[in-house]
This record gives sequence, C-alpha cells and structure tokens, in this order.
Amino acid sequence: MLYTSDTIYRPPLERDSAFLEVAAGCSWRRCRFCDFSRDEFRVFSPDEVRDKLRLLGQTAGDRTRLFLLGCNAFCLSFERLRTLLLEVQAAMPRVREVSMYARADDILRKTPQELAALHELSLCDLHVGVESGSAAVLQLMDKGVTPDELRRAFARLDAAGIGYHVTSIPGLGGRALSRENALETARLYNEIRPKSIWCMALQIFPGAPLYADIQNGLFEPLSPREALAEEGLMLRHMTAAGPCLFVDSTALQKYTLMGRLPGDRQKLLSAIDGLLRAEE
Repeated sequence: MLYTSDTIYRPPLERDSAFLEVAAGCSWRRCRFCDFSRDEFRVFSPDEVRDKLRLLGQTAGDRTRLFLLGCNAFCLSFERLRTLLLEVQAAMPRVREVSMYARADDILRKTPQELAALHELSLCDLHVGVESGSAAVLQLMDKGVTPDELRRAFARLDAAGIGYHVTSIPGLGGRALSRENALETARLYNEIRPKSIWCMALQIFPGAPLYADIQNGLFEPLSPREALAEEGLMLRHMTAAGPCLFVDSTALQKYTLMGRLPGDRQKLLSAIDGLLRAEE
C-alpha cells in the first residue's frame, strides 16, 4: 500500500511531484494552533519505505521530482536520508529533485557537510513553516524555534545550495501582537532568500490548544480584513525581500494574491488596498 491515509498533505507548489510516504504526523506536535498536534507521529521502517518506493517506481511514470511525505520528514537522521536518497536513485532513476517538509531544528541537527552531501544526492528544496518572525509570537504558539534559529537554519541551507519555501500566518499573534507579527516577519524575510513565501489564514481548529485560549479569552483573533491589513503592513516593510514568489491563497477567505518580489510588491500592495477598501 502506497499511502496509509486518503488525504495527502503537500505544498501547493508540489502538485506535479511524485509522493513517497516516509513519515506521518509531526515530530514536534506542540504548536498551539495546529490540528496535526493530535495526530500520531510515525516514521515508517526502512523496509516499509522500500516497499512503497518499489510500488511508486512502477506507477510514477516519467516524474522527475519526488516529495517525501510527512509533516517534517527532514527529522530523519542524515544517515537514514542519505540511504533513502541513494535508494531513490536506484528505483526511480528519472528523479532529479527531491523535497520535503522541515522544521528549523531538523535543519540545525545536520552539519553543513551533511547538508551539502544531501544536496549532492538530489535534495533540492525544503518547505519550512516559519509562520512568524516574532520571538513573542513563536513563543506564544509554542513553535519550539526562535527567529535566530530560523536565520541560522536558512543560512546553513544557503551555504549548502538547498532551496527553501516558507509559510507565514498573518494574524498568528492575535490582536495584541498584530503589529509586531507584521514587522518582525518582514524583518526576517528581508534577511533570508526563500524561493517562495506563502501566506495562509489562521485556522481555528476545535480541540487545538488555541481554540481553548480563544474560548477562555486569552487570545483575540483577527477578522479576515484585519489579517489582510496586517499582511499589507508586513509587505510594505519587506523592502529587501526577493527574488521570490509571494502568494496568499486565502485573502479575505476567498481571493488569491500572487506576484514576484521585489518587482510586483507595489502591485500586490495596491491589490491589498483595493480589497480592504471594498470591504469597508
């Protein structure tokens, strides 16, 4: 069996990739806003992954890109990933690019030499949930990572030649930390060089710790309009960000904004301002 669930979680940019299941759930499982915190974390055994890889090699056709499934599959050790990438080369010789989800601490547990070696074995991109550049917001949400650790992780990827795509959540600091979330996230994005920045609406999942915080009056979420205004503030201060793709597929819960930074920054800001005026 290729997949243990009917639902495959992958970044939108990986829609044309082949998918190999190597893990399920998240190794951290503490983020207060995340629905995955309740899911079991599992790393499939080498034999299980080999069986899946054999089946995938028979069905993937001429796919040249492979995405390793799991909320942060990069938590696997260097040796395990190295062996897996060698097995991918043997079973799927057409594959030239491999990518997966990662946390900053997964990256920092690998040495610069190990990252370079994985890059040589076709690791091309990692997808990292930054969510916020604010230390206060990251701590509030129990992300288990600091802005400094994010910077160090991305610098290590830059040195190894591994690309990275990041996600951001406007409104993650609630009303109390809205401005800080915007400005500190902009500051972080001015200092790193992701291939893409993907903004997502904050979802309130019943049963997640953040849901209880809201019910108890400990967190005041933003409206969709307020979250978009926060995103506009962030974008206005991203004066050095790019070159990269910038996407918000959940603007006001119904629109998609897309452009390339830095060239399209003013167009994106004009689009945000227009949507905000229309919602007044």
